[in-house]
Amino acid sequence: MQDIAPEVVSIAEACLGGLQGRSALLIGSDEQRYPYLKLLRQEHMKYVYQEDTAERVSTILPYVQLLIYTPTISRFEGGGTVIPYLSAANIAKGCAGRRTPLLIFDLAPSTSVEELAGLLPAVCLYTPADLQRILCKTEMKAS
Repeated sequence: MQDIAPEVVSIAEACLGGLQGRSALLIGSDEQRYPYLKLLRQEHMKYVYQEDTAERVSTILPYVQLLIYTPTISRFEGGGTVIPYLSAANIAKGCAGRRTPLLIFDLAPSTSVEELAGLLPAVCLYTPADLQRILCKTEMKAS
């Protein structure tokens, strides 16, 4: 995907009614997180947690309203790739007792967050396919 950080942050701002004073969790490599970190800080977010992997996601989710997942893709000698998968069970564990909305952006080339997570109460999941449709509509309106 092209650099979609401004569009993702804009969608998050609209969905959450603003970002100021809210918190986010960015998961991915430093290089993948940086454009989002920069934009979220400009929006005066209260806290921006950063993790290389989704290992601790369930312990951080209670403190955030936005999760941006840009998993690092592993490549193997034979040309195969593996995208780390974030399970709905792991997200549900972190959302136990949640009363505020959680917005999740799955920014992998293909689905890397289990789509059942989008059915959890107070969770709104944007999959790669969702974002592609939104961005295509935005490009069509601009031209």
